[in-house]
Amino acid sequence: MDELNKVFESVAEYFGLLSEPSRLKIMHCLCNGERAVNEVVEAAGLTQANASRHLNLLYRAGVVGRRREGSQVLYRLVDPNFTDLCRTVCVSIAAREDGNAPRRESLRRLENDLSSGR
Repeated sequence: MDELNKVFESVAEYFGLLSEPSRLKIMHCLCNGERAVNEVVEAAGLTQANASRHLNLLYRAGVVGRRREGSQVLYRLVDPNFTDLCRTVCVSIAAREDGNAPRRESLRRLENDLSSGR
């Protein structure tokens, strides 16, 4: 049972990465390809410090990769399981909403954005 407990703890930490809306915004931004930190900041509507903190956490967890190009650091999604999980949950939750027209359009856009990141 100790081994199973270790697995459960690791899975809980992995799922915990999805528990922060800022990280979900960052994931959404990176679904369409590699982005510089300043692009992530702008697209996700975060401060530089906040985006960098979340990107570093995702990097240490193995969800995103990074590389330096000149003075910029570029991030990209590297964990397809995390991307698929995020996509499935986001689309499922969005589909549960009240179904009004703007919500349906947001759902279509979300599905397209997340699908293009494959």
